[in-house]
Amino acid sequence: MTRSVFTQTLREQRRGLIGWSIGFAIVPMMYLPSYRSLKEQGSLDIEQNRMYEAMGISDFASASGYLNATVYSLMGLLLMLIFAVTFASRSVAQEENGMLDLLLAQPINRVNLLLQRFAALAVQTAIATTVLTVSVVAGADRGGLDVPTGNILAASAGLGLLALVIGTITLLAGAATGKRSVTLGSASLVAVAGYLANNLGGDFVRKLSPFYWANGGMPLVTGWNGLHLAVLVIAAVVALALALSAFDRRDLAV
Repeated sequence: MTRSVFTQTLREQRRGLIGWSIGFAIVPMMYLPSYRSLKEQGSLDIEQNRMYEAMGISDFASASGYLNATVYSLMGLLLMLIFAVTFASRSVAQEENGMLDLLLAQPINRVNLLLQRFAALAVQTAIATTVLTVSVVAGADRGGLDVPTGNILAASAGLGLLALVIGTITLLAGAATGKRSVTLGSASLVAVAGYLANNLGGDFVRKLSPFYWANGGMPLVTGWNGLHLAVLVIAAVVALALALSAFDRRDLAV
């Protein structure tokens, strides 16, 4: 059982992962192939898109700005966060259906169980990020977006790590409370607060948000930023350590 929790989690959630992967493949193809025609029509003029200007997107007409606005700051970002929160909330907060009791009745300790659940979440997030990235590269090529593939990979790495951070925070909430509704609410609150802090806060407040470290350096323009990615990795590790401690101390009545 100790060796099977990881694979069991992937097996149980494989249909959901397939469905989400299809969505991640479709979303970029809905927006990116039309970039060239929209630009030629003048539809990307920021003066006609005040909503994006209010969200801090001031370079909507450029290829990198359009890609950032449609995928890495809006639909792709939203879907990745919902994906991470949804899958992570199933991993620990399972008292309602009795699955957690069944697992812990086996010869496996809490730390190993949660570590394997986290490993499954990391693999699922990596798969989702890879599918999204491949679709973005294909859509950018069809739409004539002159954005280097390396920069797209850098932006996707930041988005994937951001989703993992939010997912690990979801694990932390679930490990501490055991209630799926509380877990979903807490994770959603953290995500919304981080998004608002990054888009509406000052320099200091923005740097407290994982959203800043994922996309604040404009990787679609500047490429890879090791420091930003390292901060996200550290944030995920800290959240995991807190989750392990909370889960190990929680009274599960088993």
